[in-house]
Amino acid sequence: MRRRRLSPLVGRHAELAEVSAAWDDVCQGQAAGFLISGEAGVGKTRLVQECIERVLSQGGQILAGSSFRISSGGLPYGPILDALRRLLRDRDAESLAALAGPRFAILDQMFWPEHPEAYKTPDGDAGLRQARLFDLFLALLGQLAEEAPVLLVVEDVHWAEQSTLDLLSFLTVALRRERVLLLVTYRDDEPAAGPLPAALVELLRGVFMSHLPLAPLGTGDLGLLLTQLAGNPLPTVLVEEIADRSGGNAFFAEELFEARGLGGEVPARLRDVVLLRVAAFSPDARSVLRICSVVGRRIKYPLLAVVAELPETALLSALRELAANRVLQADAGDAYRFRHALAQEAVYSDLLPGERARLHARVATALAERPRLGDRPRSTATAVVAHHWEATGDLPKALAAVVAAGRAAVEVRAFREGLTYFTRALDLWDEVDDPAATGLTRPDLLAAAARCAHDAGEHETAVRLVEQALAATPRDDMVGRALLHEALGTYMDRVDGARALRAFTQAYHLLATSDALAERARVTAALANSLSIRGRYPDSAPLWEETLELARAAGCKREEVLGLKTSGWHFAMHGEPATGIRRMREALAVARDEDDIEAVCLTYNHLCLALDFIGWSADAVATAEEALRWSADLGLMFPPMIDMLDSIVLVLYRTGRWRQAEEVADRLLASHHAAARALMTYVVLAELATARGRPEEAAQQLKQAQEQLKHDEDPLDHGLVHAAAAANAMWLEDYETARSEVAAGLEMVGAHGDDQQAVALCVLGLRIEADEAERRRAGGRSGTDEVRLRAEHLRDRAASLWEGMGTRQRSFPEAAVDAAMGEAEFARLTGGEPSADVWGEVAAGWDRLARPYPAAYARWREAEELVRARDPRAVEVLREAGDTAERLEARALLREITALADRARLDLGAADAIPPTEPERPFRLTDRELQVLALLKEGRRNREIARTLFISESTASVHVSNILGKLNAANRVEAAAIAHRLHLA
Repeated sequence: MRRRRLSPLVGRHAELAEVSAAWDDVCQGQAAGFLISGEAGVGKTRLVQECIERVLSQGGQILAGSSFRISSGGLPYGPILDALRRLLRDRDAESLAALAGPRFAILDQMFWPEHPEAYKTPDGDAGLRQARLFDLFLALLGQLAEEAPVLLVVEDVHWAEQSTLDLLSFLTVALRRERVLLLVTYRDDEPAAGPLPAALVELLRGVFMSHLPLAPLGTGDLGLLLTQLAGNPLPTVLVEEIADRSGGNAFFAEELFEARGLGGEVPARLRDVVLLRVAAFSPDARSVLRICSVVGRRIKYPLLAVVAELPETALLSALRELAANRVLQADAGDAYRFRHALAQEAVYSDLLPGERARLHARVATALAERPRLGDRPRSTATAVVAHHWEATGDLPKALAAVVAAGRAAVEVRAFREGLTYFTRALDLWDEVDDPAATGLTRPDLLAAAARCAHDAGEHETAVRLVEQALAATPRDDMVGRALLHEALGTYMDRVDGARALRAFTQAYHLLATSDALAERARVTAALANSLSIRGRYPDSAPLWEETLELARAAGCKREEVLGLKTSGWHFAMHGEPATGIRRMREALAVARDEDDIEAVCLTYNHLCLALDFIGWSADAVATAEEALRWSADLGLMFPPMIDMLDSIVLVLYRTGRWRQAEEVADRLLASHHAAARALMTYVVLAELATARGRPEEAAQQLKQAQEQLKHDEDPLDHGLVHAAAAANAMWLEDYETARSEVAAGLEMVGAHGDDQQAVALCVLGLRIEADEAERRRAGGRSGTDEVRLRAEHLRDRAASLWEGMGTRQRSFPEAAVDAAMGEAEFARLTGGEPSADVWGEVAAGWDRLARPYPAAYARWREAEELVRARDPRAVEVLREAGDTAERLEARALLREITALADRARLDLGAADAIPPTEPERPFRLTDRELQVLALLKEGRRNREIARTLFISESTASVHVSNILGKLNAANRVEAAAIAHRLHLA
């Protein structure tokens, strides 16, 4: 990075020390950040420049960009792409690609102007695609930070568009251990409008972000600044006069100092002071400066040479004059920039209307004919051209440019900016004689705006726009109307499921006899998916077959993957597991051949679960580990990847790989996406906490899972959560709560025909009733008849469900073992004849399915019956159960096994050494986090914690955030309450 000639830094030593301390934390592996605010000209950029100089002197890396004010829409990811462009200047593309791996290729399409083609993305959830983009940038930052710590600077976010602000908010949540310091600047002396106020709140919620407001300089500091500029001490009267007139604003003070020798009275307003100085420049310098003010704060020399229409010697002479007078300064990459944005604003505001339009037209023409003159990526270059054409008042050219800007914004997932541009195009539509010259119809434009609104989270706007598009589409345009109904269904799917289903159905019927195969495949897949996620599998199955046939005929790979995956799932779950798995593996092959990362994640997700559910446990684990290797090589963490890992955690838990499940869970929960998508992971962590004798921790994990159920219609998820909650209550001997959780689970899964899960819930209910019956008998209490009646109902329901599964029994060998265990539990409840052999068969069944935890439970029950029968095999069976429980660290079960051994006086050898009930690090808290939690219990604030533990306040903030996440606590008070209740610190 080129070093600039800098004004002296005065009066900012405290702020600089605070940033330097944070940089020290960053170098030790702790992300940090500051939101630097102050009035225009107060010295925000100068402070940032000093930070950059210091970071460079210590071997750090710089990524720096700034926002640019334009008339409408904003530049999608403008400052981020600016920073990346500068990175490419400092490092060649090949070395950056080698560092970032395949992820660089996607970012490359965004910001490298050598590639004019649009980045093409597969159809799907665009919100996920934007999340993937954010994760790509995060991954690139992480890779850079592994080489050397990174300072990421984003200036002037008061001009930033929503996409940039969203990305910055994402970074304040997602950055954790990366060696990255984030500096964000904004003006606080202008009325806050647009997306900025809400964004500032979000940015300051980031666990490591701190606010750093800059006040005007005092007279003493201003005197030091002016003395250093002058090269000799100045009279006190002059310093005080400048301090009084500038109000301590450093830039205003410098301009007043520069203007003092121009004669006459110096104006009172900063704008007029700047223009007074400009008036003294040569005619060529003034002409060049006016063009520069139209181009923006940063100006590429090749563009200036084309627009200025001056001989090269005259142009260079003018630029030397402007640089000597400290209005422009040389910048990297054959460019110049205004030393301060206020100077650019002052010169631009002085242009006459006709002069302004003429200069904008010259710049727009030059950039339209020769885009590389602007040295901007496609996504922002089109927005800049649109800005200039709008400023000229040439509406036809403005309309075409605004539409192009909207399309380019969508290509880089800047959906709010896309909506702004398309909405602006709709406003211009009726003002232009031939709007069709854009290549769009009005319904096309409305549909494009609706899609952007949906992808930006403005669902009501999306619905309103797509309904307008439907009203404007001819009745005989069946394909167009069908696609709009499909879009309406998509936009309504999470708001009004019934209305969404009607829209999907109407789209399907509109194309029932059409030869538009690709569109038919799309709407058929949409309807089938809507039915599937609502548990209407019998209705969706034939539609997935139709989707697959249409997709193959039309060559639609994404729909082909969806058809293979989902129809494969249906076959696997309905008695034809081999056919189903074959289809799902074919879907995986197609997705990988197409390099469709989202489709690969979706297919691995369902394939791992299907293999586990049908009892092909070894294949399930092998496929899960294959998916883990693939995801690690990819290095991304975005929503479909979260969903895939979430399912893998469940598979690893069920197959007894508990440590590995926890490792994957830790990796998954490190992502900010996890809070809204990791339901199965929270269920598994709850099951593990229950098995290890930590019911309060289990309750906290279940609380997180239950929160996600509010927006989840998948019966499988509901069944898993209710089963985990019932198990936790059962171990606490809270049978009423356990019973109600089983009932709630059965109500949900039974309504959707998930017989195998319903069988498992019935068997869990039988175990709960058997436990309560045993406690009642042991305590000599009555009520066992009532318990038996409930158990008989559950037993009959389980048997009926199992028999009713018919050919589906072939898909769920686990249900057969569950049914056998239900009979054993019922025998235990009734106090019937000893049934050691029955429990032994149940244990063997779980062994065949590679389910060590329920196998250990069954062996414990088998050993109970053997002890009653005085059978010497009891020792061997109980030892095997104990060995498994000890390996899994299933302390609750191990206590019961050991208690049985003690009562029966059986010597189990090493198996009777019970590990401590409470682990040394509950909730996986580190030693430092336990220290911070102890101070939280005392009500200490972050500043006090930092002072007590000799750490920075930002580091203390990060520890507090990590603690809240691990405890699933909503705030500090709840975390302290949990710590008190569980004696954690």
